[in-house]
Amino acid sequence: MRNIRYYVLLCILAGAFSAGAAAEEIIAIKADRIDTVTSGVIENGIIVIADGRIKAIGNDVEIPDAAEIIEVPDKTIFPGLVNPSSRIGLSSPPMGGSASTPHYRVVDELYPHQDQYKRILGAGFTTVGLLPGDKGLIRYYSGYGYMFGGGQPSAGITGQGAIVRPTGQRPEEMIVSESGFVMINFQANDRVKKVIKSALDSAKSKTSSTDPKVRPLVNALQGNVPTFVICNLPGEVLHLIKLFEPYDKMKLVLIADSETYRVTNQLLKRKIPVIFPAKIDFESNTRTRINVPRMLAEAEVKIALRPEFDNVTGHEDFLRKMAELVRSGLDREIAKKAITIHPAEMMGIDYRLGSLEVGKDANLLILSGDPLDVGTKIEKVMIEGKIVHEAP
Repeated sequence: MRNIRYYVLLCILAGAFSAGAAAEEIIAIKADRIDTVTSGVIENGIIVIADGRIKAIGNDVEIPDAAEIIEVPDKTIFPGLVNPSSRIGLSSPPMGGSASTPHYRVVDELYPHQDQYKRILGAGFTTVGLLPGDKGLIRYYSGYGYMFGGGQPSAGITGQGAIVRPTGQRPEEMIVSESGFVMINFQANDRVKKVIKSALDSAKSKTSSTDPKVRPLVNALQGNVPTFVICNLPGEVLHLIKLFEPYDKMKLVLIADSETYRVTNQLLKRKIPVIFPAKIDFESNTRTRINVPRMLAEAEVKIALRPEFDNVTGHEDFLRKMAELVRSGLDREIAKKAITIHPAEMMGIDYRLGSLEVGKDANLLILSGDPLDVGTKIEKVMIEGKIVHEAP
């Protein structure tokens, strides 16, 4: 009798395992045009997706018998957009003073049930880097160091940024990396520089520490995670570069604004990439229009571009702003990389996101045309092989 029970149990378990194996979701998408970003454009191509990842891509791809086939003639498939620098959907912590709080995690602020996340998903954003700090942080630096109607954002080491997908019912469903980068809000005064240097030097002498107040800085010092630094004014960038000279393993990423082109040579020498707003600007004290992303790209500074305004409208206008930059001279291929693979590289997640390649997450957009044409519409958005947005 006991043997019969064991036999029945084994049959049930075998059935469960075989059901799990059969549950592998396979999708094949046929499209007129697949823009991989890193390996060119595939005409009349096929993408095979298995369990959320790209299994095969090309012209001559075998489609598994079990695959669900999605045909999108006259459409372009493009990687999901990556915004590496945002506070969208988050609250506003206190402002003012200096900070050394590397243990603070922005992921603890995450609240999935925000309409803003649904709307930026519809704008094509499948990955977002969330900054620890105040919502006014970016606006402050975009205003050359002055913020109307508010105080000065806290300077110093403000915590750990998170990398998320803007969809999910629970925080853990949104998280790509809960400690994706260390965040510094830099100001070139002695007090702030002392706070930053003291924290880094202390961590440098405690490389084996597991203290949550120390470990994030150890990881940053060793280059295990990138360090994002908000700093816009050219003079302050020079102070920043000098301050970080002793910490040569750190992977610095500069979040900056209009005046950055004035320190291009210094950025190149230190190999510091730049996150910049997608906008046409004016040269200081003139009405001369300048395309700073173009200037940085032509000088071979790696750039990632983010929405000019960190709100829903800014995200919804993003591709139109990108089209304007291209019309004003920004190289089209660099523009495409600046909104996909470059920000993914800066956040250290390019091994799984930012382009359409075998083995990467199937985060993609189905578009009515070229992503950098003003009239192009986003028809579907896919994250890890699942359609998470369809245009009405």
